[in-house]
Amino acid sequence: MPRLKPIDPIHATGHARDLLNAVHEKLGMTPNLVRTLANSPAALGSYLAFGAALEETSLSPQLREQIALTVSEANGCEYCVAAHSAIGKTVGLSDGQLNDARTSSSPETRTETILQFARQLVEDRGSVNDDDVQRV
Repeated sequence: MPRLKPIDPIHATGHARDLLNAVHEKLGMTPNLVRTLANSPAALGSYLAFGAALEETSLSPQLREQIALTVSEANGCEYCVAAHSAIGKTVGLSDGQLNDARTSSSPETRTETILQFARQLVEDRGSVNDDDVQRV
């Protein structure tokens, strides 16, 4: 049972309401994680700012979701796997690409190398050597 009750966007007020409305406009729905984070508008704002910052990287939306799926699978988070699978479809990933990302694989060598590095970061808790970094 969750300790924090997700905020119903209809009943949200102030900054939390603004943030929830922005998420709904962007996604067409409001995920439970976002609704729960709305208990602290500062936490939700930080979460959304982090996501926006990732959108400014040189990584494509497809590759970002493939990485998110690899990490979600490595962490054993079924919620995150489901969420990033849905988002992955919206950015154009096929079912095969979604499944491959969950196993850190891809027919594209560059993508597979990145996904394997992401999995290694999770499994080895950030401990990588110079050869690992050079490879990616």
